Amino acid sequence: MSGAGSARARIQRRQLLAVVLVTAVLVPVFNIVTDRPTLAAAVQGLLDAVLISLLVGGYLLFVREGVLRGRFRRLGFGATLVVNSAIVLALFLVGRAVGQVITSLQPRRLLTSFGDAHLVYALPFFVILALTVQFLLQMNRMIGANVLRYFVTGVYHRPRREERIVLFLDLEGSTHLAERLGSTTYFELLRRFVDDLTEPVLGCEGEIYQYAGDEVVITWPHDRGVRAANCVRCFFEIGDVIAAGAARYGRDFGVVPRFRGGLHGGTVTAGELGDLRQQIVFVGDVLNTAARLEEYAKRTGRDLVVSGTLLERLELPAGIASVQCGELELRGKEARVVAYALSGSSRLAGWSNSPAVYPSL
Repeated sequence: MSGAGSARARIQRRQLLAVVLVTAVLVPVFNIVTDRPTLAAAVQGLLDAVLISLLVGGYLLFVREGVLRGRFRRLGFGATLVVNSAIVLALFLVGRAVGQVITSLQPRRLLTSFGDAHLVYALPFFVILALTVQFLLQMNRMIGANVLRYFVTGVYHRPRREERIVLFLDLEGSTHLAERLGSTTYFELLRRFVDDLTEPVLGCEGEIYQYAGDEVVITWPHDRGVRAANCVRCFFEIGDVIAAGAARYGRDFGVVPRFRGGLHGGTVTAGELGDLRQQIVFVGDVLNTAARLEEYAKRTGRDLVVSGTLLERLELPAGIASVQCGELELRGKEARVVAYALSGSSRLAGWSNSPAVYPSL
């Protein structure tokens, strides 16, 4: 699911458009201030901005974060920064040179533009701009695009109550797998699993809240989670992706991962927490209940267990069936919780998280 129509690709196209628009505003103004205050300088700056941002933005978003993403992940942070900076600088010079050729209609400008006196101002400006873009992309990858936006806009600077949906995913048989594969190979299996679930999470408008060992917590604002049953579709579309990659998992690890889920929604208090290390934290019974439902799913061999209070707000996708589990006594909760087990296939492909499809761990 990494094609042009994937959720990741759509996000990258929006990011590229944002880079083009911002650069198209900044560069003409920069040219007027540092070169000459004329319309020709502004037009040249606009053309350069479009060409450079398409080249650099396209490289960072679709090559660095796309086809070569796996290779760059094997490099350290310093090596990645050096390589990217060198490539980005070369693309800047090429884009600017092409812009000079277009406006002057003189092919020789492709070479002579590298000696322009204006580069004394343009190079430092562009280096700062490029490093800023790389930094934002790195931060997006480290803490999440929405999380970065929350910090920048101060959405959770003061604690606030809001309606959230939480999905707990747990990789089944993790202890046995770690012993069987060894910690290094098991970590690679876990990394592959987490990478594979990224596209379904993006496609279903979810946010990765945290990784906790072999557990992944995904969350949605209430309205976004219930829209088109995103919170339910996400679970089963992750199953589709894992099933589609079963042969690859079997070849590389000798096993296909199997997972269970617990899903619940309600009111949480959200806010920034920490001093030396800040993060946005959700506090409330919602997370505890979702975790306990996931435990119940794992204990009883269910695929996904969802609370009745959430299920009544959802219109289940075609092919997803619900069976009432009754009123459950969950660890740490005094009141019983009405719950339902969901199973079936998503809209993408037939899928079952059962031993018939996934070999026993």
